Amino acid sequence: AEPEAAAARALLAERIGRIAGAEAASSWTDATISALLDAVKAHKGVVDDGDVCLLSDIRAAFRAAGIARLGAREAAVKAMQAHLYPNKPPKREDEAALSKEFLRLAQAGLLIEARQLLQGRPRLLSARSTSKGYSAMHYAAMAGALPMLDWLAEQGLSPDTMSAPADGSEQVTPAQVAMEYKRDDAVTALASLREGHAFLKALPANAATAPATASASANASANAATAPA
Repeated sequence: AEPEAAAARALLAERIGRIAGAEAASSWTDATISALLDAVKAHKGVVDDGDVCLLSDIRAAFRAAGIARLGAREAAVKAMQAHLYPNKPPKREDEAALSKEFLRLAQAGLLIEARQLLQGRPRLLSARSTSKGYSAMHYAAMAGALPMLDWLAEQGLSPDTMSAPADGSEQVTPAQVAMEYKRDDAVTALASLREGHAFLKALPANAATAPATASASANASANAATAPA
């Protein structure tokens, strides 16, 4: 559980590092973000969540960690509170709420949470927004969430999946959405994912099992050679 918790903290630091004035978070060590999370958590129930960023000990801790501006500190504290006290997932039977939550996680780049929600619910991979018909890949592209794009592709969601607008308007790819929102890194990442996807589709059906078969044959030969007479 600890490696997964550490990975979640690293993703949190990365998200905070995208906040204007909080760029220092991108280089935080696990010890640094853990200490800041503990400091924020210590005030839960003591003062209103919105006032935590104003406390002198929080101000000093964040200044020491490279975040001096109030606005950046406030946004960072909110991100930490969301990490510490996540909203309860919707009920399993509420398909619409589950789909909406999965798409929200994809747009927010919340990889750990998206993985947990998808576990046991593979149908969520085909979730679509109600109006534009965007998939999780579209929302990750919109936000420039590169790790999320990679993970969604690994789960089997095509980087070329088309939107399905409810009004019948023109369909768009995740790359087109990334270009619209000027997410150049996402455009590049999607191009690479498309190449990999096309390569895998072009492989013969038995190509993936060939190395394993060859290895098994080699092992069988070796065992035969060393078997007692």
